[in-house]
Order: sequence, then structure tokens, then C-alpha cells
Amino acid sequence: MTLAAVLDGYSRRKDRSVSIRFHTQELTSQGVMEIDSMCDSFGILYFRAAEKLNADELAELDKVDLTDFDNPKSQSQRLRAVLYKLHQKEGGEMQFRDYYQQQTEKIINHFKQRIDE
Repeated sequence: MTLAAVLDGYSRRKDRSVSIRFHTQELTSQGVMEIDSMCDSFGILYFRAAEKLNADELAELDKVDLTDFDNPKSQSQRLRAVLYKLHQKEGGEMQFRDYYQQQTEKIINHFKQRIDE
């Protein structure tokens, strides 16, 4: 979807990401439905101030491989999130920081032993 918009503002988030707000011109019901259907989707944002996209830029955007964006979290972020959920489920007295270090040390030692075999 390509549409005209004004960058209205942004805010920094705790995880060092940025929340960006845009305002569009009036949209048709179909345009609003298309935006609504994309909510909570991961995609690509291309914003260019005061100029229209030319054909070459549109062609470049079409070439972007979205398979790299299937999961926006890195593998280490995913592992940390899973360990956090497991820590919550187990409900131990240990602080998550200590639990995380203990569990990742187990993983590291497991693979170190495989190297030595």
C-alpha cells in the first residue's frame, strides 16, 4: 500500500525501539480496511518527505525479501523470552537474571561437551 502521509511524531521505547505516528489524508473505506487488515503485521516502512516515489524506487521496494522479517526478534531475544516464560511458570525464588544466567550456562556447557566429543 502506498499513500501520502505526514510524520506526526515518534517516541522512544524502553527496548530501544521507536514508535512512529503518521497521519494520512482522507481515505476511502477500502483504504481504511486495508490499513486495518495490516494491524499487528510486520512489514517495511518507506517514508520520503515532500517527494513522490519514482518508478525505480518502487521497483527497489518490490525486491525486498520479506522472509528476513518473518520473525522480527533475533534468536537470542527469542531464547530470552522463552526462558522468561519458563521462569514464570516454574515460579522459583530465583531472580530472572540469575535464572537466565544459570540456564544459558547449561546450554553453553551442553554444546561445549559436544565439541570435545
